[in-house]
Amino acid sequence: MKRYLVFFLKVFVTVALAYVVFRNIAKTPGFDSGDLGSILSHIKIWPLIVALLCLFLSNFTGCLQWKKLLETQGVRLTYFHVFRLYFVGLFFNNFMPGNVGGDVKKVYDIRVQGGVDSVGAGLTATFFDRLFGFFFLTLLALGVGTLFFIHDPAQRVFVLPSLWAFLGFCILFATIFSRRIGNGVGKLLTLVLPEKITSRFFRMLERFRSFRIWKLWGSLFLLSTVTQILRVLVHYFCGLALGLDIAVSWYFFYIPLVALVSALPISIGGFGPRELLAQSLFARAGVPVLESVIVQLFAYLAGLIVSLLGAIFFLLDNGKKLKK
Repeated sequence: MKRYLVFFLKVFVTVALAYVVFRNIAKTPGFDSGDLGSILSHIKIWPLIVALLCLFLSNFTGCLQWKKLLETQGVRLTYFHVFRLYFVGLFFNNFMPGNVGGDVKKVYDIRVQGGVDSVGAGLTATFFDRLFGFFFLTLLALGVGTLFFIHDPAQRVFVLPSLWAFLGFCILFATIFSRRIGNGVGKLLTLVLPEKITSRFFRMLERFRSFRIWKLWGSLFLLSTVTQILRVLVHYFCGLALGLDIAVSWYFFYIPLVALVSALPISIGGFGPRELLAQSLFARAGVPVLESVIVQLFAYLAGLIVSLLGAIFFLLDNGKKLKK
């Protein structure tokens, strides 16, 4: 019962925020119902093709990052095997709360591979992969905001959330990797949480500490740089397809913030929060509210198209199980 209640609540949030998004479009001065058809009729195809290519390539590097983390946890699979699991997770992301729901599927698939404590290994690697991705998005927004927008009082206000989020991640990493800090937090948790939960907390901390390898962090930063730059460029090329003429720095400043908000598990597939925040942010760059929403929808559709490969892998795997 509780599960259904949470699901319907998220559907309600999705529909309610979608209504606000389209109400904002309808209230735009001079808006006409034919504007959408006019915009779509002048779309350039080549930027959309480049956007698809960027997104597809970003998943190759993202998959390699996840594979390195799994290997650190003792889960050794071929790149193609991890590639299949990664894309299946991408496909499920489209329909589950936030844009991280597919991670649950990835952890489950790692468990199916067997091995000693593969659930803990898969969960730790997948959680840290997502955590590091959020950290790098925050760092990207903070860096671009400091370099290009700190001098603009109207934009400076958005540098502060990135700064606070960055400091929060630093504290979190200190808790994870410092035995003294982690044990101190764990002792505090034992005062309010059952022993079963706190014991799992301590075991997970031990697993996280296996990531304290400088060579691994160098690889993570390199792969995350390529992955996140390509994913921001997806939105940039979607904007070019619509004829938007704004500097790419706006995308590198705002898209990480949009991505972080869309990851919150409060709506289905990130719909609603993503479009509403994009409307608000890109309006500051002079982008009309309708075009800002279309850019987000195009980027989402690009993700859906690319993730269809995961649907094929999922159907093939289930077909093999049925034959057995």
